Order: sequence, then structure tokens, then C-alpha cells
Amino acid sequence: MKINNIGYNHKHDADFFVLRPEGSGDNLLLLLKTPAVFVIDGKEQRTEKNSFIMFGEGTPQNYRSDGGEFANDWFHFSYSEEEKSLFEALEIPFDKVVEIGDPSILSLLIKNMSFENYSSNLYKTDSIELYLKLFFIKLSEKLHSEGEIKISSCYDKMSMLRAKIYSMPQNDWNIDGLAHELTMSRSHFEHTYKKIFGVSPMNEVINSRLEHAKFMLSTTDIPINLIAEICGYKSDIHFMRQFKSRLGVTPSAYRAEMQKQNRAYIVKRQKKGK
Repeated sequence: MKINNIGYNHKHDADFFVLRPEGSGDNLLLLLKTPAVFVIDGKEQRTEKNSFIMFGEGTPQNYRSDGGEFANDWFHFSYSEEEKSLFEALEIPFDKVVEIGDPSILSLLIKNMSFENYSSNLYKTDSIELYLKLFFIKLSEKLHSEGEIKISSCYDKMSMLRAKIYSMPQNDWNIDGLAHELTMSRSHFEHTYKKIFGVSPMNEVINSRLEHAKFMLSTTDIPINLIAEICGYKSDIHFMRQFKSRLGVTPSAYRAEMQKQNRAYIVKRQKKGK
């Protein structure tokens, strides 16, 4: 899969409309942040905010503002015949407006894809492809996990807190502070978090720090003691012990192996380009 064009948190005036009788020549996903009006199969329908629609290639695109500001995230994308099975497996409908509740996680993924798309990052193509697959997996979860969501009325807030943990591993996270963010008791927060995500909150914090450390070790030459600090460790010795305990190798050994793999990957891509 690949992104052809993308926009995050785009806003338009009340007279905004799109009319493409033959479609856009590729697939288009809209994540709506305001109400809108769509014409589908000749029938006009008003949709609420926090909805999405995925237009297939060749499907007419006819939609407009509902009389006020029009705001959305969107991306045009293409996929191969082999990748078509992903949408079938995830049971994501085409050409149908569907309400999905809080879209924050999905919007965050679009934001990340947009950043990668307009960056000069070495592996941006690979990153975008991974983000796309993750986006559709998370979208499918939103569509089909209603029963699981009922485990907790604050599922979306929990998900946003989880995203916050992973995006800010340097924070001095603790159970009392995390529970306070959701105005929950310590015990209720721990129980609910583990029931939803299958891992304790503090193990999640450790996972987020180690994932960030792995990324920095494999993509930068920053000294290990500084990486430990960036990832929220007060002691580089504690960081190195925890890293080896969880991953089975030291940070320096992990960095050496990843650098070796990166060099091999670059050589492989260069040979393909010849």
C-alpha cells in the first residue's frame, strides 16, 4: 500500500464541496471531524462528526459541508491486488459512511503518516506502509470490538493515555499520576487497564521506554547513557540491566546488530535499483 496524497486536520469554509463523478482515480479515506452531507447512490444523507467513509477507486465522490465549517483528515491511497485481502479480512466497508466514536487514535496515525509523507526520512516508504496497515487494523477494531469496548466506558480515554505513554517515554510515569489523569482510583485504574490491554500500566511504561530506546539505538549514534536519560531512566546502569533482562542483549550489542542489518538493507535496496 502507498499514500498518494494526505492531509491532516484540514479545515474549510461553509461553502466547501467536492464533486468527482468518476472518483479520484484511487482510493480515498475521509475521517470526519464535523457534520457533512454525502450523496451516495443518488441519495443524500447527512452524517455526524466522528465518522469515516472509504471511497473505492472509480466510486463517485460527492460531499459537502453541512452549512458550517468542514474539518477532516484524509488520504488518497493505492493497494495491490494481493493487499485487497487485508480489507476483506478486516471487514472494512467501502463507499459507506460509518460512525466510529472518538477518532483520536486514528487521527494521530494520519498525523504521523502525513509527517512521514512530507519528510526526507530514509525509510519513509516503509514507515508509511506500516502506518497504513496499523491504521486499518485500528479502524477494524473500532468497527468490530464493541463488546470489548463495553469492558470500560472510558476505553477511548484509556487508549489516548496509552498513546501518551508511548509518545512521552521520558515522563516520570507512576500509577498514582496515571490514575489521576483519568480521575480513577489506583486499584480500579490498574485493574481496568490490564483488562483492556492485557498488560499492567507500569509494564506498559517499561515497554514504551524500551521501544523508544530500540528506535534510537538503531537510528542514531547518541551515547547510551544519554539514550537512557531521554527514555526516562534516572540511571544508565538500570537502563542497561532492564534492556538486557527484557531483550536478552545489551544496548550496545543491539545497536551493533541493527547497524549491521541496516547496512545490509541499504545494499539490498541499492542492488534492486540498478
